[in-house]
Amino acid sequence: MSNKLLASKIVSKEEPPTTRNIPAEPTSIMLAVGVAERGPIGVATVVTSWPDYQSKFGYLTANAKDLPNAVKAYFDGGGARAHVTRVVHYADPSVASSKTSAAATGNIVTAALAATAAIVLGTIAGPWSLADGDTLSFDVDGGGSDVATFNAAAASEESANTATYDLADSLTLTVKVDQGAVQTITFLTAEFADITNATALEVAAVINAKISGASATVTSGGTKITITSDKLGTGSYVEITGGTANVGGANRLAFPTAEVQGTGDAVDASAVTAAEMKTLIEADVAGVAVSASAGGFLQVATTTTGAASSLLCEAASTADSKFGFDNATHDGTAGGAINTLQVDGKTDGAYANDVTVTISTASSGEADEFNVTINEGGVPIEVWPNVSMTDADVNYIETVINKEGTGSNLVTFTDLAPSLTSPDDRPANGTYSLSGGSDGLTSLDDNDFVGSATSKTGMRAFDYQDEGRILIVPGRATSAVHNAMVAYCETTRGGSIFPVLDPPEGYSAAQMKTYVRTTALLKELSEFGAIYWPRIKISNPSKTIYGNVSEVVVPPSGHIAGMYARTDSAFKSGVFEAPAGVSVGRLIGATGVETNEVNDESKRDLIYPELINPIVALEGLPVHVDGSRTLKSTSNFPTIGERRGVIFVTQSLKSGTLWAKHRKIKRRTRKEIARSWFAFLLTQTRNGAFASDVPAEAFYVDVGDALNTAITAFDRKIFGRFGIATAKPAEFIIILVTQDTRALEEELLAAA
Repeated sequence: MSNKLLASKIVSKEEPPTTRNIPAEPTSIMLAVGVAERGPIGVATVVTSWPDYQSKFGYLTANAKDLPNAVKAYFDGGGARAHVTRVVHYADPSVASSKTSAAATGNIVTAALAATAAIVLGTIAGPWSLADGDTLSFDVDGGGSDVATFNAAAASEESANTATYDLADSLTLTVKVDQGAVQTITFLTAEFADITNATALEVAAVINAKISGASATVTSGGTKITITSDKLGTGSYVEITGGTANVGGANRLAFPTAEVQGTGDAVDASAVTAAEMKTLIEADVAGVAVSASAGGFLQVATTTTGAASSLLCEAASTADSKFGFDNATHDGTAGGAINTLQVDGKTDGAYANDVTVTISTASSGEADEFNVTINEGGVPIEVWPNVSMTDADVNYIETVINKEGTGSNLVTFTDLAPSLTSPDDRPANGTYSLSGGSDGLTSLDDNDFVGSATSKTGMRAFDYQDEGRILIVPGRATSAVHNAMVAYCETTRGGSIFPVLDPPEGYSAAQMKTYVRTTALLKELSEFGAIYWPRIKISNPSKTIYGNVSEVVVPPSGHIAGMYARTDSAFKSGVFEAPAGVSVGRLIGATGVETNEVNDESKRDLIYPELINPIVALEGLPVHVDGSRTLKSTSNFPTIGERRGVIFVTQSLKSGTLWAKHRKIKRRTRKEIARSWFAFLLTQTRNGAFASDVPAEAFYVDVGDALNTAITAFDRKIFGRFGIATAKPAEFIIILVTQDTRALEEELLAAA
């Protein structure tokens, strides 16, 4: 539409809808806490697939089994995104630095080299500006202070006659400064009180106003004039070449006309060269050799070599900062191989004790480049060709191998920066090992899994992570951990996460009942959580780890989280669907159950009233979950589909109403909130999420005046309430059987 309304007309203009869209929050992103082979410790790390997990956290090991099995089951079962936190033991869980794990480490050396001198290398490139009297004090090989003093003086020329001077208008003085062009200074009558009786001060002022590269001062007690070059050093010159003010009268200036040269250790003290410093230092300090390094830095080295050689530029020096010299003692080397690279496990863990690094000749053929191969268990895993020890190169080893995302998953490299030039700092060909890595699992306890709000360890590493909706802690089925999971999800995270609790290993139905009812006090604890029994069997994923058996028993939480994810995406009603049953509750990858006791209906009759969801392996049917109860039967939403569904709706409305924060509290604002909520819940109704497909029966939204009074507005609050009619899952299907007497009744009726 045109912006201008000229003639009278009716125009139309499209406006955006007044109902704000509320996007559906993700429902099945998993949070997992457990022991891993390697990877970040106490950090919520995103993984988007099983291979992604392996690249970041490693593989199955004797100590790390439950977490990787659970993560793989989650992705195999239908999961798409998870956050994983690795657990180790802490001396104090509230102090992250008290972890007992450690990274493996090792050194890579150069080829055998000759003994080297001690070297002090500046960090400021020349030429350098020095002052007369500047000093550099060195202690060579522990022999005490030896001082080199820089001297530089300017050339100067003093008048022979004394004031007052008999000058006249337009008399001149001609001067050459630093062998430059002749400069003519003309004296004018107006520049003096009495030009025929000119004072030394007046003459000096006129000269200073008209000369370049030099200055005039009053000397000899105020009776003579001295002209001095601004330059200090042997490149400083002053020559009075003549002029009518210098000769011809009884008391003219009478400067000598011979050229005068400055003195010192440099041609120009403001631009001292490395060669000039070499002459000075080597003359004044015994036992050193001076040179300019690549880049123009001044380098001072001992003439002795070996481990006994040492060199210190002492803090008493006045010129050390001008060259960028430090005040540390530098030592020579005894020769032989020198540590040039340090290699460390990328993360803590014993895994890197099995890592070796092979250095080989560069594929490029360049003498200062080399190939790096990272081996694990003797098998090449990563190869980095043609890397360099020069930090300015694009293929610098630290830049290439330590780069996050594209670098090594196993190790990091540190350039030890030996005092060597390329290619002497190149690591020698060979294979190098690492040692000292530790998983930090000794004395591992429940507190390490629960974590600390202070250090953000254990499950508290997820405190700043908002998208997770399912929490599992595979392999730690204890009362303390289970209660902490429920408290974290319901209280700490405001009911935004649903925990899946594993059963303890090897429990019978009776033991499980006692555990939930008495030991852990889980029964009727909270609707934010569900517990399952028993553990499940899967095909042996690694005979190296588990031995020569066909099946192994694992905690089911990872499989259940994957089943949740699959159910959420398979139905239009999504998360509201009960995650149980022969079809929906199937656990992909499960081959059996830990105890066939669960297949006995009388045992299920024992545990299901205790709010324990059975996992069954009935003959002819897949392994599946046969229950969908939360830990609290007396709550508003006692089943898993209901409870997780309400979490989904609540979190979606929360994120979808952020626009209203800090808006003016007006009826219009409340109506906008109500419309957006209604539209979202209407969509869920049409998806079949609720007990009725009729909106008026399925939900209601209230952001009205009864909730929002003048008092609530004064408190800067808007209240909104929604109610949903959740559908109950069909836990029991009852078949009524009776005698069919319809034919008999018809016959009797006819006879009557």
